[in-house]
Amino acid sequence: MMRLTLPLATVLAIGAGLALPGLESASPGGSLAIAASLKPLAPEDAWNSEPIYATSPPGDRRVFVVERGTPEGMAAIRVFEDGALDPVPFLSIANISLEGERGLLSMAFAPDYATSGLLYVFYVAAGPDQLDPEGNEGDIRVVEYRRSGSDPDRADPGTARLVLTLPHSPGYHNGGWLGFGPDDLLYVAIGDDHDRDNAPSLASLSGKVLRIDPSDPDGAGPATLTVPDDNPFVSTPGARGEIYTRGLRNPWRASFAPGGGLTVADVGQNSVEEINYGDLAGRNMGWPDCEGRCETPFPEYTEPFYTYSHLDGCAVIGGYVIRDPDLSGLTGRYLYGDACRQDLRTLNLSAPGGDPAASGLEIEAFEGLRSFGEDSLGCAYVMTSLNAYRIAAGNAAPTGCPHDFPVADPPEPPPVPADSVPPGLTLTGKARRLGKRIPVFVECSEDCTVRAGGKLLVRRRARQKAFRLRLLPATGSGPAMVRKKLALRLKPRALRTARAAYRNGRKMRVSILATATDDVGNSASEKLGLRIRRHRSRPG
Repeated sequence: MMRLTLPLATVLAIGAGLALPGLESASPGGSLAIAASLKPLAPEDAWNSEPIYATSPPGDRRVFVVERGTPEGMAAIRVFEDGALDPVPFLSIANISLEGERGLLSMAFAPDYATSGLLYVFYVAAGPDQLDPEGNEGDIRVVEYRRSGSDPDRADPGTARLVLTLPHSPGYHNGGWLGFGPDDLLYVAIGDDHDRDNAPSLASLSGKVLRIDPSDPDGAGPATLTVPDDNPFVSTPGARGEIYTRGLRNPWRASFAPGGGLTVADVGQNSVEEINYGDLAGRNMGWPDCEGRCETPFPEYTEPFYTYSHLDGCAVIGGYVIRDPDLSGLTGRYLYGDACRQDLRTLNLSAPGGDPAASGLEIEAFEGLRSFGEDSLGCAYVMTSLNAYRIAAGNAAPTGCPHDFPVADPPEPPPVPADSVPPGLTLTGKARRLGKRIPVFVECSEDCTVRAGGKLLVRRRARQKAFRLRLLPATGSGPAMVRKKLALRLKPRALRTARAAYRNGRKMRVSILATATDDVGNSASEKLGLRIRRHRSRPG
């Protein structure tokens, strides 16, 4: 049996200016054969509000960019064709709430859009209106529209039909993604309404990915949809049949990979961000019992495909597997980002541990990452707080997508030689009360040695002065892929100092770094940040 040895013998130098190694290599598979760049679709002043999503109808060269909305409660969908912006919006929608994370958040075209002209939008309403006279502020809506019969570059606002409405109180945890899957059914990602009990509940649509047929089977009017007979909970007593995946906190962006697997980026709370991938039908992703990976395995929960700690970001933003054949080095890899980082990152969804790597792409420091998009020609897009960009093969590439139909699925990234694959390392923990021991959990994918250490940061209330306390190492052993509980310890004197400071302080945080090395010298590192809960100090 494979063994995991964990002599956590090396403690990080404290206060010595030691640079901590990151989690990712410089670029996927080496340097990019063709330099990628972000090509702005339009000048910043061309937008009425911040771009938030981009997509295309099947088999259509146009790119449709969703704008979140203006303070007056108006939002629009704009059209680009061959890099040129149509000055007249494709569709304008009123009664949009912009509180917190609300707005017009995404759209999806029906698979048969060329003949049916049907499209769907996801937005948060500012209150009741003609579409829903009984509605309330904050309601999440999925609304159907039809293309104009006289102008293919316009939707007919008079055709609005309410497919789904869901009460939602806070201005955040809305979710906000729509997309048709390979089965031609509509998937809808919705946050937990800032009520963690909603996420696992089969009686609530919040904290879920839904799977529906949005068509109006009987012409009966608003809020009419069909629940597919093969949905995982359609026959479960007391369950909402629309539910496809549950146990999510705030799924901000999802997409389907070329092989049909669903990717869902779920924003964490205090410590961990996660990306889920695969056949997620009927799966419980674990929130609120687990943030990221569970400390103790629960057979009923599905572990994330990839996680990272809040030392590396704050809110994951899901993207797409890159299909553009011109983006050598990125093609076939999943591109994603984080709201607190300027750089974009990639994963190999077919590799254990995701083979995380940098993309070589960054947004400007004064812009905030908002979302990603993909068109039907295989080009990928990045939305920021100021503009929408196409990911182009160098600065000389055109603004419009240069490809033609049909779009072939990208090849999988080149296989990584077995002797050069770093061990998969997972480091987890929860916020703990201050004590002698700081428990963490380590899991390695193969025989490896893990070295770890950390620091305890205390911030005084009066002077706002931070000081660091040394954590002693811990050791342990066990089979590969078995989660091992370890305990970093505070020296007695450091513990007394920390307790004295904490009685008069405001915040305390633990920063831990672990590095796993396999038998041939490959290594991987993971960082973890934990907040210490405030409590009354007691002996021991």
